[in-house]
Amino acid sequence: MTIGIKNPAYQSSILVILGIFTAVLCLAFSIRIQGISRIPEGQFTGSDAYFYYWQAQLVAEHGQLPERDMRRWLPLGRDLRQTLNLYAYTLAYTHKALVLLFPKLSLYHVAFYAPVVCFCIGLGVLCFFLHHTYGLVFSSVVGILLATLPGSIKRSAAGFGDRDAFCLMIGILAVVTYLVSLQRSPARKRLIWTLTSGFIVFLGGISWEGFGVFLSVILIVELYRFLSSETEEGLGFYLLWMLCFVPTLYLASEAYRSGYGFARHLFAFMLVPPVVIFGIRTLRYLLILKVHRLHRCARPLALFLTLVSIALALGYVFVQYHTFADTTVALGSNKLMETVGELRRPHLKYWLFRYGSIFVFGSLGFIIASKRNWNRTFMLTPFILFIFTTFFREFFEKHLWNTSHNALFFFLILVSCTIAFLLTAMYQKSRENHQDIIVAFIAWFFIWGVLARDARRYDLFLGVALAVFTSEAIQYLACLLSEKIWHSKYMSEVFRKDMPTRRLKNCLTFAMIGLILFWPITGGHARRTYTAEKKIRLAFPGDTPVSQAFRWMKSELPHTAIVAAPWRYGSLLNVLGGVKTIIDQDHYIQQWIHLYNEYVHKVSKTRETLEFLKTHNATHLMVTQKHPPPGVKNATLNNVFLPVYPTDNFKKSMVKVWEIHYPSDIQPDLKYLKTGLPEIDAQLQLQ
Repeated sequence: MTIGIKNPAYQSSILVILGIFTAVLCLAFSIRIQGISRIPEGQFTGSDAYFYYWQAQLVAEHGQLPERDMRRWLPLGRDLRQTLNLYAYTLAYTHKALVLLFPKLSLYHVAFYAPVVCFCIGLGVLCFFLHHTYGLVFSSVVGILLATLPGSIKRSAAGFGDRDAFCLMIGILAVVTYLVSLQRSPARKRLIWTLTSGFIVFLGGISWEGFGVFLSVILIVELYRFLSSETEEGLGFYLLWMLCFVPTLYLASEAYRSGYGFARHLFAFMLVPPVVIFGIRTLRYLLILKVHRLHRCARPLALFLTLVSIALALGYVFVQYHTFADTTVALGSNKLMETVGELRRPHLKYWLFRYGSIFVFGSLGFIIASKRNWNRTFMLTPFILFIFTTFFREFFEKHLWNTSHNALFFFLILVSCTIAFLLTAMYQKSRENHQDIIVAFIAWFFIWGVLARDARRYDLFLGVALAVFTSEAIQYLACLLSEKIWHSKYMSEVFRKDMPTRRLKNCLTFAMIGLILFWPITGGHARRTYTAEKKIRLAFPGDTPVSQAFRWMKSELPHTAIVAAPWRYGSLLNVLGGVKTIIDQDHYIQQWIHLYNEYVHKVSKTRETLEFLKTHNATHLMVTQKHPPPGVKNATLNNVFLPVYPTDNFKKSMVKVWEIHYPSDIQPDLKYLKTGLPEIDAQLQLQ
């Protein structure tokens, strides 16, 4: 008898699965909303949240974003055609939909809770996919780990307000739907899943400049399938998938057509790679079709075409390397980026606090999965070295060689890993049903590991692969222990009858999870989760003199006022202060931030300070330190800087606001608008 949906046993199992996953999602949600009472109304826990909330307000008010935001980065304004703004639109239109059901719901509440909801959606989709592939126990372990990992809490908690959780959700959906499409044999079902994945990639492409990393995971899977096969399978589906986002992204956003600044390489990194893979797949297919003798050399031909493509890509990177210093932290850095906390290199204590023993178990699972699926000893050595140089880079730099030599060593490891992957794929005899999934998560671990090694903000995305491979390691260890225990001479026949191997393995799995969560020797995972949930999420700016100054601005200053202040307060001034700004944490024109620091905080000549501020049309200056900049201190005697806030005890205040009265001989000067970006400098010359 075929088990149908009406079968009581089947319905019972479905209810159990739904119950477990619901409990995991409720756990993840409840952890991420703890402590929200400590966040004042209208505030978030990070400066970037105000930026996306500001954009969502513009969309809610006007229906769309303007081409140029003239309330910041004055006098030029922020060119919004060069930004990817789906998150702001999602916040605004989600609020428009929900307010019909909940009239008291504000846009602020939608932005406040959006990271939690997005993370839980991504977690739920991942758990259901892993359950379908590996079973309930495996997916439950992954769900529990991701729900409680301190490394995944901060950037997906209520009040964080950034788009990281939103992009993670779309990335999970894009990769999962594509992997599902590869497993669907009926053409109609595969077509639906393929088009769904392509559309989700399009959404990711208009959400974040770094979404190409998630796309790379899919492309590596396709590359593996290409190298490990003699014939082309599913080339038409791949073409349809590619057509869902390559032409549409090019038409939808100017950032892909003529990008500059952070969008300079979007076209090359997001649209070109999938086209190149389609090109080499099609070329091999045509060559084999025309020259039958090449059929025996299909895999070497695939390797040759792949190496040529990689060489061309490296050539492009080499030629354009000087431009990466301002557009990507992974390939270069500058002095401004080194001051951004989330872009600093993580050290070992950072990994221990945010992931405890999970990054150790995850790394072990990464090696186990590679060994189990390919059984290629030669590929394990570079993979192991990759793990050590990623998580223990301090040891290499302090005890073996300096930073530059360590960077060279890491580059050689990346080359070795790439060669090992290509050779393993080419000599693979046959692909198992779930091998594409393993390749996808290995690629996920590898790529996000490279990025997280140099910038802390990417560890949220790496956490997915760490959780998956931790579950792999735990299942592997539980399987070994269960076999030894079950076959031990000390076990009675009654025990073997009452405790089958599978049940014993599951019990050992959850026992290990309990040890990881609560045993201090293995990291005390739950204790760090509590610490992360209680102490990491602090309101910014909180109930401080800075927030009091913002309230004063909103009530006393006109909306046309332009306040010059340090870049980290830019979007807060827009949202909480209701004023215009000249720089902010968007880092649109990094040179202006550098010039602000040079001419306002360091220069001793009052005239240069005034010329800089006049060039940017600043009407007020806010300083958040005990002593004012040198230029301000010298000019107060001439009534150029008029103290306006606070009215009481101005000299001892930690936050001061001056109104600027420019002398008649102070004139704007283009040298204070130098950007270092030819496209923007050309616009300034025209103006």
